[in-house]
Amino acid sequence: MSTAHETDGAIVRIARGQGALDLGLGETLEPFFAGGRLLRAGYSTERDYARERLGLPPRTMYDALALARACAGRPLLRKAVASGLVSPCKARAISPVVAANEAGWTALAMTSTVRDLRASVRAAGKEPPEEFECDSLRLRMSPAQQDRLDRALALADATLGGGSPRWQRYEALAQEWLSEHGGWAPEEGGTRGPRSGRGSEPPAKAKPLPDRVAEHLAAIEEARALVEDKAPPTSDPKQLDARAVRFAKARQGYDAAFGHLAFRVVQERVWAAVGCRTLEEYCTERLGMSAGVFRQRVWLERRMFALPPLREALASGRLTYTKALLVARDATPGNVAERIAQAADTTWQQTERETTAREDRRNRAKGIRRLWAPRDVMRTIVTAILSARRWSASEGRPIDAGEALALVADHFDGVWSRHKRKRPSPARQEVLDHNGGCCDVPGCSLPARHEHHIRYRSHGGTDDPWNKTRLCVPHHLRGIHHGHLTVEGRAGECLVWRFGNGEIWVTHGDDDVRRGGGSDADRVAEPGPPTYGLVARKGLTTELAA
Repeated sequence: MSTAHETDGAIVRIARGQGALDLGLGETLEPFFAGGRLLRAGYSTERDYARERLGLPPRTMYDALALARACAGRPLLRKAVASGLVSPCKARAISPVVAANEAGWTALAMTSTVRDLRASVRAAGKEPPEEFECDSLRLRMSPAQQDRLDRALALADATLGGGSPRWQRYEALAQEWLSEHGGWAPEEGGTRGPRSGRGSEPPAKAKPLPDRVAEHLAAIEEARALVEDKAPPTSDPKQLDARAVRFAKARQGYDAAFGHLAFRVVQERVWAAVGCRTLEEYCTERLGMSAGVFRQRVWLERRMFALPPLREALASGRLTYTKALLVARDATPGNVAERIAQAADTTWQQTERETTAREDRRNRAKGIRRLWAPRDVMRTIVTAILSARRWSASEGRPIDAGEALALVADHFDGVWSRHKRKRPSPARQEVLDHNGGCCDVPGCSLPARHEHHIRYRSHGGTDDPWNKTRLCVPHHLRGIHHGHLTVEGRAGECLVWRFGNGEIWVTHGDDDVRRGGGSDADRVAEPGPPTYGLVARKGLTTELAA
């Protein structure tokens, strides 16, 4: 048997274990995200919980939820997914129709390709769910062009409400341009977004294939044991949170070894050896996973060959998968240890903000602009860029893609600058300028809407800046005021946040977030304004300092 076929056999066996992991995770998160239990654990959004608590990309979490919903009340399909006979991709594809004939559709999923299943679902009068994918785009843009773009993006952020994802702001710019210049857009099908970069590098010395397979199979058995664990149903957020963390750790153990085989698939062009036309087809049909997720894992594997401490940090659990992706983006052999230490001690959100800022400075100095967006949004952005180039050429001014994006930005700026919007008060403007307009709760990505008095005014608190922090609506009204989240200290100096799931985070200065520790809590207990907000309960300050 050829090496390519050996690699294929090994990775297919491994990929079949993903269903058990995703199914168990989704079945745990489904009740946890209902009934306000997420806020009782201290988190306001599912995305933030996935990144910060579980260390998983949000799309992984949403795919797991979709899989759990597809299998809910369908024991045959659930058993087929848990045993690896039906991939998660296939289970999600037949979810709109499986209830009508569970046995028939489950049997069909065992033998048919994802493409054929989608066609059968459409033939039955339903539309299969879209699989989420992200794309990136790199443009040459001068500093002056980037200034025009940044001005429009800031205006889009203010128009959308503050704290919006960057890709959402790009989408707003593109949609505004197309609303007036859509006639210059190319025909449907001519705007395929860019694909991720391909290529491979010689791997460093790695474990033999049998050892890797053994590690994978051990992770799969652990996952199946968790799925088959007949724990009684519970609505306790702490128990659900603990179970979700167990699945996330099992998934990380599975993923840590998966990268080596994925790298070999690319290096040996395994998909061609087994009769698949493209890597995308191989990932979907043979492995039952998104090609985007597969490519991301291969990229991380390549980076870990160049940065061995990063592999050690991921394998030991010091870094989560989401943080490892961020560190891999800009670390070098000379600073990787420092980057790992910084990321391990703070939130994903702060790591992402600092990494993106460094990357933006480097790219700007090189005259490069990089965009990331969901695939459907990227199609809209690319369509707007092509439309701007065509429109400008018709005016006798041929332009490149960078100037086209700047032109799209100028159009948005010109349209929305004319709108009379209520100017924010100085206090509200301060909120928008601080922390990118986001909530001050560590790891929260929602926009800040409220100001919270750390020591309530009804308890003698003042309006001094040190007694106020900026919060999103859920964290303020349902987190703080329902007692699921507590904060004490002085804003701008040191704030200690205690989540309902027991996590403690400390904000030093304005936005430097670190994991809580005894010395940090001691600082809050020093003389000064004596107690703050809900943490004035007897014994809590002592407990924080312990």
